[in-house]
Amino acid sequence: MMRPRTTRVIIAAVPVVMALAVCIGQNLPPAGDEPHYLIIADSVASDRDLTLQNNYEGDSPTRRMFGYLVPHVYIVPRGWIPAHMPGLGILLAIPLALGGLIGVRVALILLAGVLPWTLMTWLDDRLPIALATSLTLGLTLALPLLFDGAQIYPDLPGGVIVFALAVWLITQIENGGRGLRWAGFWLIVGALPWLHVKFIGLTLVFAIGGLMAARRIDRGRRALDPVWTAPLVLIGIGSLAAYHQWAFGSPFGARGTRELTTSWARATMMFLGLHLDQSQGMFVQQPFLLAGVAALVPFVRMRPRLALFWLALYASAIVPNSLELARYGGGGPVGRFGWTAAWLWSIPLGVVIVPYRHVLARYLHPAVGVSLAYQAALARRWLPAPQLLFPRLNDPRDSLFPDTLRPWLPSFYFWDFSSYWWFPPNVVAMAVVALVVVAGALAIPPARSAADPPKS
Repeated sequence: MMRPRTTRVIIAAVPVVMALAVCIGQNLPPAGDEPHYLIIADSVASDRDLTLQNNYEGDSPTRRMFGYLVPHVYIVPRGWIPAHMPGLGILLAIPLALGGLIGVRVALILLAGVLPWTLMTWLDDRLPIALATSLTLGLTLALPLLFDGAQIYPDLPGGVIVFALAVWLITQIENGGRGLRWAGFWLIVGALPWLHVKFIGLTLVFAIGGLMAARRIDRGRRALDPVWTAPLVLIGIGSLAAYHQWAFGSPFGARGTRELTTSWARATMMFLGLHLDQSQGMFVQQPFLLAGVAALVPFVRMRPRLALFWLALYASAIVPNSLELARYGGGGPVGRFGWTAAWLWSIPLGVVIVPYRHVLARYLHPAVGVSLAYQAALARRWLPAPQLLFPRLNDPRDSLFPDTLRPWLPSFYFWDFSSYWWFPPNVVAMAVVALVVVAGALAIPPARSAADPPKS
């Protein structure tokens, strides 16, 4: 019989292997903002700095990264400073030096593999292995991981890290954790804004959650571990402020609120589109996440404090992307602005399913089968034509579905920022999500105890 750790590795490896096969088979050239992240990585790897003029000018004739590019930089007295946050480039410097573009994409897929590993490990400690396996594969064998795992953007790596941190924090609250592990937690939490400045809200929510955990851990001196290690969060935040001061003369950097919309109608459309749009929507790219939506009300009933933390975390991940003037991330892959938040829907499902696993298992196994069949149908479209996964924000708009279906599917590309409210497919989509929430609340009664029963 295989040991549990071996089983977890095998299950977690399945999405990784499939994503690697897609990446190698398609061998896509860098596009959108990807070359600019490669330029940052090249500067770190070859020059050990973050001034990019020589890297842009040197790449134009050699085409090592891409060729001629309009630089994405701020030209300041220090030189050409990246307009994009440098954290992803720093992470990818060694993979780029060792393996070029394919090395970078493989490294990103391996990082994305932390998602199924974390999910499988967490669920396997709470559920029978067959159910944990089914849920892990159902949630991760999907477009957002199989294609987007190799895309050179900070959104999915950020989402994977955020999900892993959230699950780890939940586990520590339940079981306690040693100081060294808490030190790692605080270091990673503090470094999140290096990937993107919009992650500063996530850092704040995790900081509050980590400190509140000290009140929930009943392990004597271990309850102090989150507190005495907490100052380590300042290493990431402080070093970023120092970098901004060095580069721009201000600890807050060059980016500001001018990049955010002040229109609530526009922000609401983006928010809804990141969930429901026929190409950008996370619930369209991976409908199985709706199981987490169905679990939302029971989750609040069972674990109200944890649910409040989860809601703050989810809002911190999705709201900044809804406010950005770069609509849906510009030319990047469809849905990327939802990647940071999408996997958090696994948490309500993972919590609620434990006391009701015997009842829900009969429905979840068929649901996973339907989800995998849906992903296979989507793959038949995008595998031979990956250009379908890059947006056209004006007519004719992009879609994951054939032309004949597009008028009948939810669309949040109305640039008057008002018509989306009464577009019939959008009304239907919003009503469906509301019904899923209500159905989950009615179908899953309040649990007698929030404690997890033993696995069978």
